[in-house]
Amino acid sequence: MKRRMLIFVGASFLLSACNSNQEEQELTLSTEPINVEVLNDTTATLDEEWTLQVEVTQEDEPVEDANEVIIEVWTEGNKENSAMIPAEHSADGIYEAELAFQEKDTTYSIQPHVTARGMHSMPVHEVEVTDE
Repeated sequence: MKRRMLIFVGASFLLSACNSNQEEQELTLSTEPINVEVLNDTTATLDEEWTLQVEVTQEDEPVEDANEVIIEVWTEGNKENSAMIPAEHSADGIYEAELAFQEKDTTYSIQPHVTARGMHSMPVHEVEVTDE
């Protein structure tokens, strides 16, 4: 009986030590929102390979550890047929995805969906595509 009691007390002590460490880690996360900004111009050329660059920061520091960055792209008035393109981390809080615009004289909406540090941000950026 004493042995069971000692095992129970020891296990409780270990679990409480693990729990307090987790609480300390959660307290170090910033409550400041993440900032997501598309760095590209608002114009593009038809069929041109386009590297979309999205900068993710928090408190003016680059976010290198985003859980997910997915780029949603659709033509004006056609969001129900949007495409979802995963972005890859390149450096200094910059995430990139390759795009090619297929329709000229069209406005494309680009919406990065960024999940990082317990937050989600999804601003919309518009790009006008021309054939020049």
